[in-house]
Amino acid sequence: MSEANERENLWGYAKRLRFVEETIAEVFPEAKFATIRVLDVGCGNGSQLALALAQSGFQVTGIDIDASSIEHAKQLAKDLSNATFICGDVAELKAEKFDVVILAEVLEHMTEPRALLAESVKHLNESGIVIITVPNGFGEFEIDSRLFHLFRLQRVVDAVAKNNREIVAATDNHESGHVQSFTRRRLRRLFAECSLTVFREAAASFLAGPLIGHTLARSNRFIEWNSRVTDKLPLTLASGWYFALRRARGEASIGVAE
Repeated sequence: MSEANERENLWGYAKRLRFVEETIAEVFPEAKFATIRVLDVGCGNGSQLALALAQSGFQVTGIDIDASSIEHAKQLAKDLSNATFICGDVAELKAEKFDVVILAEVLEHMTEPRALLAESVKHLNESGIVIITVPNGFGEFEIDSRLFHLFRLQRVVDAVAKNNREIVAATDNHESGHVQSFTRRRLRRLFAECSLTVFREAAASFLAGPLIGHTLARSNRFIEWNSRVTDKLPLTLASGWYFALRRARGEASIGVAE
């Protein structure tokens, strides 16, 4: 990872990037990153994942339905010949195959998450993998966010935010909220319906909602602790989860956390 991508934030994006890169390196130990094709579905503006993967050398294609996000992504990627960004629906993507298909913080925004996942998997090579990251639907992030909106704290946050660290939002589409509240059990059912099986699983950060974001998260020490502590806690306490999946074929799995 580049130095910029190594800096952690409230949501564990640096940790997420490490999970993605380490998983790919483990699954394709003999392959050079430059030969691995990655499809990032719902890539947003690419600032927090797709561009970082391209900077690491992967051949990255990002697709998103939000035109402003894709335009921003193209501007950010103007010096990266191995990063391509497309505005559109993955169901309309031409018949290309990828070694890695990623859906990062996407399924919770979808009224039909199974349909999106199924369409995305159609672009997966037979030996490829899927990486999915999703918030814990009943974790601290969701609870914190509901309290934030219930007590109408946006005005307070706007005043405080001027003094916070600058973080580039992962998307320019701020109208698409969460419409799904996932549990790990429900996610595993969803994966099975799409003929996918988990072979690696990990936790994101611990505390990640807006109230924390504008208080404790102003401390670098807290940010680092917040990223690490979930590795020692039950997965049900994490604000989000990372999953690496293969097509269900009964093969041996590695590093599965139950």
